[in-house]
Amino acid sequence: MTEASTSEILVFICHQCIPTGTSVPRQWTQDGVHVRVIELPCSGKVDAQYLFHALEGGAQGLLVVTCPRGDCRLAQGNYRAEIRMLTVQRLLEEIGLEPQRAALIQCGQEDNLENLIQDAVKDLCALGKSPLCTARQPVSEATTGTAT
Repeated sequence: MTEASTSEILVFICHQCIPTGTSVPRQWTQDGVHVRVIELPCSGKVDAQYLFHALEGGAQGLLVVTCPRGDCRLAQGNYRAEIRMLTVQRLLEEIGLEPQRAALIQCGQEDNLENLIQDAVKDLCALGKSPLCTARQPVSEATTGTAT
């Protein structure tokens, strides 16, 4: 992921839960925060390591959109995503960050996907910039310290 000077919210969305005939914008700005959508073949492909890497890279928040519970077209992908998100939230809390920085919503074919995403992004925007963004140093400063 590239480093950005502005806050960013990443939305990982299961391709299977996008209602037929609906197109999701790939990026937009909401409440002064850049929102970027990453489409996945299944929400079960979400990996905690990648989510933490995104937060470490400066993401203000993460949103994972899954199929409704019990309605995954690929067996248990949404269940796996939910378990992984609970793990990420628990670990965020352990390191002193708000667990709400990693959110999960479920979207069925009859739901208004754009409204669900915008409401969840609004909640993530309300958290403000991640403390990880302000604590990070540019690579050039971190590598020019004194040798021991």
